[in-house]
Amino acid sequence: MSSSNIVESGSQTVGSRGFWGIGAKKPHYQYEYYHDSSVKGSATVIILFVVGTNMSCTAYSDLAANCVSGQSTVWVTVDNNPGLGNIVKLSAEQTAEAFNDIVANITERLGNTASSTATILIGGHSAGGFSAIAAMQENEGDLSFKPAGFIAADPLGKKGVGTVPALIIECPTFAMGFTIETCLVTLDQAGLAAYNITSNSNRVMMQIRNLKNFGNQITHCIFSTEGCGVICPSHEAGAWALPVMGKFCILFVGSIQGENTTRAQYVEATGNKSDLVNVFYGNETATV
Repeated sequence: MSSSNIVESGSQTVGSRGFWGIGAKKPHYQYEYYHDSSVKGSATVIILFVVGTNMSCTAYSDLAANCVSGQSTVWVTVDNNPGLGNIVKLSAEQTAEAFNDIVANITERLGNTASSTATILIGGHSAGGFSAIAAMQENEGDLSFKPAGFIAADPLGKKGVGTVPALIIECPTFAMGFTIETCLVTLDQAGLAAYNITSNSNRVMMQIRNLKNFGNQITHCIFSTEGCGVICPSHEAGAWALPVMGKFCILFVGSIQGENTTRAQYVEATGNKSDLVNVFYGNETATV
């Protein structure tokens, strides 16, 4: 069996902001994609994932690698509002513009890594996750396609459509969240909410028991490779979390593709960290 060979595209830019808006070309976003070149043929799954506040499209390389390793999947990290000082990622419109453009131009954007008929999942972290949920609302969303699944990395936000608990996710969902608040992210407004607002019975939540660990607590930005600076850093104490997230993601994608995935398999995926992960599944309601 060949070992994985994760290939990164490097940061790519589409459109431009122009100078004071003059000469702007929309859609305008940056993206980086990842795939396992040891898996032959064009990928049959594409995951479009929006970055969190103050993050770039290159910030999630470890999470992406764990989710595509050994899989026929391309992970695309999208910065829906790129550029110096553009830290806000809440815009559902900007997210929809980026996602719609990638889906309409798969070969141009992703080369020969993915099939033009690939199954499309979307998701995001923090504010980016909120923008992705808002973008796919039935009445106010701007997506030109229906996602086959959603990956919610502790999404958080508030705009005209409301907060996460006021929204609905109709497609299958893999949600991630925590038991202790960090970075001022209220638990029942983020990952917990994303799982609970999912009306589809194919839903699972990986809830990390992020106990305080002598300054090395797992925080809201564990999903990014380096964390978010001093306020929400990445620590060695949480090094186990990304590989487990990858296992959950692979199981989740398999369930969307028709595989018979069970709660027991998700529990098994936590490995020797089962005491640090609460698993909620199917008809179970997630609680702290």
